[in-house]
Amino acid sequence: MTEVSVAKEDVAATGDLVVLKSVNKHFGALHVLQDIDLTIARGEVVVVIGPSGSGKSTLCRTINRLETIDSGSISIDGKPLPHEGKELARLRADVGMVFQSFNLFAHKTVLENVMLGQIKVRKKDKKAAEERARALLDRVGVGAQAEKYPHSCPAASSSASPSRGPWRWSPRSCCSTSRHRLSTPR
Repeated sequence: MTEVSVAKEDVAATGDLVVLKSVNKHFGALHVLQDIDLTIARGEVVVVIGPSGSGKSTLCRTINRLETIDSGSISIDGKPLPHEGKELARLRADVGMVFQSFNLFAHKTVLENVMLGQIKVRKKDKKAAEERARALLDRVGVGAQAEKYPHSCPAASSSASPSRGPWRWSPRSCCSTSRHRLSTPR
């Protein structure tokens, strides 16, 4: 990773949530991640900035194990990254990711899109999922648009919308590969 800046915002935190030690990743002869050491404390906000092709997305994808690393170690909440199976599925439920491009379900309302992660990933009942979804929509100022469909709601197409972000299922951590501002509800 070349010419990448990491900025951290300290907040009240207890313990390290994400730890990378000497992480390396190659794509053929291209050494994309080179000896990356990174510690992210619980509650801490970290921003990775760099030019296109510098490894930002690859870094995020290794934390969620969408990409395997060649060497080094990654741990989440004190546990090594699982290689496969149910443990990996649980990890992916706890490490959210916002991709540069993805779409909402056009046949579902903004509220229904936000509820999906709570129901499908977190296995919440519909009532609990709706309460959480409405709270998230209100938190970012688009609660009045909950019953609208994505095509009639400009806020739903924003990468900062709670209907598009991983907070739909309340992950413990989140990586964004978006080139745009990621506005996390607090």
